[in-house]
Amino acid sequence: MKIILASQSPRRKALLEQMGIKDYEVIVSQITEKMSPNLEKEEQVKQLSYQKAKVVFDQTKGDRIVIGADTIVEKDNRIYGKPKDREEAQTMLKQFENSKVNVITGMTVLMQKQGEKIEQIDSTITEIYIKYMTEEEIEKWIDTGKAMDKAGAFSTQEEFCVYIEKIVGDYNAAIGLSTSKLYDIISKIGGKI
Repeated sequence: MKIILASQSPRRKALLEQMGIKDYEVIVSQITEKMSPNLEKEEQVKQLSYQKAKVVFDQTKGDRIVIGADTIVEKDNRIYGKPKDREEAQTMLKQFENSKVNVITGMTVLMQKQGEKIEQIDSTITEIYIKYMTEEEIEKWIDTGKAMDKAGAFSTQEEFCVYIEKIVGDYNAAIGLSTSKLYDIISKIGGKI
């Protein structure tokens, strides 16, 4: 069965390949991501992951599995997306140091198999504990250029890892996709990896 990833994220592609999924297609959904202030944070990422998957699902035909995902960072009931500029990245990282942030990842799997359509929507919260960082360390991280395309301006799997004290929960979900949940969902709805 054809597997389609509705994301251009290199991290999500790498996670699929870690699962042993080598034959998949990437079709980026061209939606405008808008948060709904009346929804809880988990519901928001689930809704965004669904919108991404649904756009791609509607553009394709035949037996297929479409995977959509979205990730946000939350601290003290405030949502942090990708920083708009260097200054915003600095501000985010200063607010996160010496504290815990929640990385919330929503995932949607839409499948069509022999004419039957099935959908599964889920979310995962991973706690990330970030250590104190000097101004110089923050600048050094931002200078890598890797802070700008990530929610919260940080990454668990790159150079920033030295500032992470501990992770509680699903490490892969914090990167962008819960591989264990994805495997369970695809197995449950009758797909094969």
